[in-house]
Amino acid sequence: MQAGTTGIGARLAERARRVADRAWRSLAGPGRRAGCSLGPTACWLALLLLITACSHPRFYAGPEQQLATDDHFAAQGHFAVYYPSEIALDFPGYVVGLEMTNRAVFPPDSDLLVEPLAHAGSTIARLTRRLLEGSPGPDATTGEGQVPFISHVIRYRGQPLGSGNCALYSVYQSPQPELTEFCDGVRRPRIGDWPHYQSAFADSWEAIDALKEAVQRDAASGDYSHLIVAMMGWRTTQEEAIRNFNSIVRSVHMAAHGAFRPLFIGITWVGPWASRWMDPLAEGVAYANMADLADTLGLSWIGVLANEIVVPLSSRLATAFITHSFGARAATTAVCIGPAIRRDPNKPLQLKPGAIDRIIGFQPAFSLQRFKDKQLIFFYEDIHFPNDCDRARSIVLTTSRHDTATRAILWADLGGNYRYFRSFCRSNSGTIASCTSVDLNGNIEGDYDRSMKVLYLDASELIRYRAPGTDGAAHSDIFRLPAGRLIWQLISQDLSVRGQTVPPR
Repeated sequence: MQAGTTGIGARLAERARRVADRAWRSLAGPGRRAGCSLGPTACWLALLLLITACSHPRFYAGPEQQLATDDHFAAQGHFAVYYPSEIALDFPGYVVGLEMTNRAVFPPDSDLLVEPLAHAGSTIARLTRRLLEGSPGPDATTGEGQVPFISHVIRYRGQPLGSGNCALYSVYQSPQPELTEFCDGVRRPRIGDWPHYQSAFADSWEAIDALKEAVQRDAASGDYSHLIVAMMGWRTTQEEAIRNFNSIVRSVHMAAHGAFRPLFIGITWVGPWASRWMDPLAEGVAYANMADLADTLGLSWIGVLANEIVVPLSSRLATAFITHSFGARAATTAVCIGPAIRRDPNKPLQLKPGAIDRIIGFQPAFSLQRFKDKQLIFFYEDIHFPNDCDRARSIVLTTSRHDTATRAILWADLGGNYRYFRSFCRSNSGTIASCTSVDLNGNIEGDYDRSMKVLYLDASELIRYRAPGTDGAAHSDIFRLPAGRLIWQLISQDLSVRGQTVPPR
């Protein structure tokens, strides 16, 4: 039996073969013409089982089944461990794979140490409570729902044919030679017996530590101009996200004429409802779940990454998040509110001193009501950013009248929605945000108040084409050279606060 195949999987396969065999006999029994005596529905099911019974498990089927990351869409969150040279950054950097696993994978006394953050609104309090306890079941019990964890951290060298690419950390391990070799030959984490592995969440702290050590060593080399963290939106598979990272870095590099030397961390995630075949219905039906998931990622591992890796380096390097759609939602929640999880039961959660220079959110999937002191409580959320989001020195958001994805969620006032931009800027320009526009070449037009935390840009001339293979009209048109010019214009500005740190809280 191939490595990684479990006894449960073998029994299911055997059952499928028996059903398929029965179906085959019914199709062409002795002495009669081929046909199906089970009825139309049963025959189609039997045919499906026959096809399934002939399939073979993937190389990492054991870990995938144990962690509930084996279905068609969930598996797209870790394809990079299967193709370390093909699904890869084409420049030096890191990719962090975030995935979701069933709460049942963890033991009853798991290391889910969650702070009940009540100071950022009732929705954040609800999400931290659900992260700790699970969501209520039909019988009012708790423990349901999925929990985010870091499944892998891949280091890319940017060499031809993927030479030197390796895993700093990966839960996808096999007794056979790995598809992605481990850096320095050291396997992290130590899995032991797969059927009894229940430490995916707790071991994610080891992933953070491995990444922190590598990034700090890189930053000390003096070879980099910026520390960049990038994150895309919902329904962006890992393969697509890594392609997008390559496009963004290439466009900014071209705009900077070689002055852009990023120390790069890309974050990938794939949520449920990942199929595109239900568009546009999927956006409306799944919005609440995806919004909660993005905020939960910000409250958990993205918040930890920002607090323990990015913020401490903000006095040494220019730091920026480059995000899109729900990725912008997760990143702002991470920096402005999170993290809500801690590793030590005996020590309180403490935020590191420092602040991130820029959060750039293209077509953000969250409302700017989060920046208001007097929060309007909507039926769909009650969230506000405490302390004027003092962990970020500047937040830049875009909108476009050619974006139909953010326009589809009529009730949520998403920042990427052009109609919301017009309404918000009529009432709040000069008080909460400075509103202006961008031309088709990526140049910011007109004067704007550089002292304001939020810069809100009408990018209708820039974000105007449908990116191939995407939906929402021009929602994803952020990978061309003009967008790179806008990013470089923003991240190359001297905010004149290098070394001025926000004290720990």
